[in-house]
Amino acid sequence: MAQRIAISEFGYLYGQTFRQVGRIKLWVPLLIQAFLMLILALMHLYIFSPVISPVIKAWTGIFRPELANAFFHYPAQFVFMPYFFGQAQMVVNLVVEAFLFGIVIDLFIALYHGRKPVFMTSVGNALRRYFQLMLVWFVVLGALYLLNTYFFDFVEKVIGFSLQAAPRRRAGAEFLLRGITIVVYAACIFLLPSLMAGTGSWLSRIKHGFTVAMRHPFVALGLVLIPYLVGFLPSWALSNASTVVTNFSPDLVFYLILISIGLDVILNFFMLGTAVKCFMDQST
Repeated sequence: MAQRIAISEFGYLYGQTFRQVGRIKLWVPLLIQAFLMLILALMHLYIFSPVISPVIKAWTGIFRPELANAFFHYPAQFVFMPYFFGQAQMVVNLVVEAFLFGIVIDLFIALYHGRKPVFMTSVGNALRRYFQLMLVWFVVLGALYLLNTYFFDFVEKVIGFSLQAAPRRRAGAEFLLRGITIVVYAACIFLLPSLMAGTGSWLSRIKHGFTVAMRHPFVALGLVLIPYLVGFLPSWALSNASTVVTNFSPDLVFYLILISIGLDVILNFFMLGTAVKCFMDQST
């Protein structure tokens, strides 16, 4: 029943998703993802282990060789930990996140259709669409990565707007970057639900996912903005790891990573649940 979405719709979408909180099946893929992230975090913590050290040295040396040596010194390890962990997290998510999200989405689809969700059936459905899901997610995460990596270079070198000696300009540019990131993510919020629930070719399903977001930009932005605001504090703290290390404790950086991993499980649950419900309501 496609319809105009009012502010009260957010309460309805979150209410419908909250009703599914007690269903363990929905949490399993997200907990698997969290477990993988925990392993990555521990690898970046125990870098002096004889088993882990060669892997991390190779990883940091290939990705950012100019920071690799500093990473193996205390407390610089914790200053650079969010960066190297974040890059490793993105690489792993390129391979598994869309698939795990696809399982959760398919389980939500069954529930919202009034059917009994079958975990292995949803695994099979997501597996059949694995390459479609991965390709789309690769483009989405790639676009967000390029945006967040080169935005400041673009502002300074292409636009010619210096940020080096202007803290207010820098803060304004960071605020603008966060806003653009939210808008880009919001435009893509229904792509995975459309791939799992839509009909027709996979290209037509991608188009339909964009169409739903463009028709309802307010709700698309809200479904991204609300989780973003909830998770902003640990994310901001990790982006200022040097301040955390200097003013508090280096170990706190690792605990903030653990908090962000746990928080992501909850936020992804509600973001996927609300996105699926909204997409289904606006596609029938």
